[in-house]
Amino acid sequence: MKVTPQDKNLQINLQASKFSGDGFLGDDQRPVDEIIASDLRQLEEIGRTVNEAHRLLTDAYEKTRAGLGDEITLYTNVSGRFYESMGRIPSPFQGDGVFEKGEAVVTDTISGNSIIITKLGLSLIEKHQFFQGIGSRYRIEPLAVFQLLSDND
Repeated sequence: MKVTPQDKNLQINLQASKFSGDGFLGDDQRPVDEIIASDLRQLEEIGRTVNEAHRLLTDAYEKTRAGLGDEITLYTNVSGRFYESMGRIPSPFQGDGVFEKGEAVVTDTISGNSIIITKLGLSLIEKHQFFQGIGSRYRIEPLAVFQLLSDND
């Protein structure tokens, strides 16, 4: 498979930088298209879609953000807290724009497992089906979305 200049630029944009801190790939050495394909297979295996994951994540993000920094109860055994941050961060995908910083941390209060949702992360999932690379601080495991949030929709 031939790598285009756009593919090369994207791979560079996904790495650590002054804008993205540790980057979008974490420890994942796979090309972006392989990461996306693997995540889509996982969703397919459980009969779920990216759109369903995006809807659940957006709902949790918006409810948590509305809590204005207070810990809120999203669902039974699921809490959330929004952490405000100054500034904006550009998407690694050219032409997608810039996004407000800030993160919603959604936690299973029994297991302690949590996911971190950002505006940029939501856009990456919606527009590119990209949940980020394994080991990335902002990676959202596709299956974790449904383990944490699906019993509540």
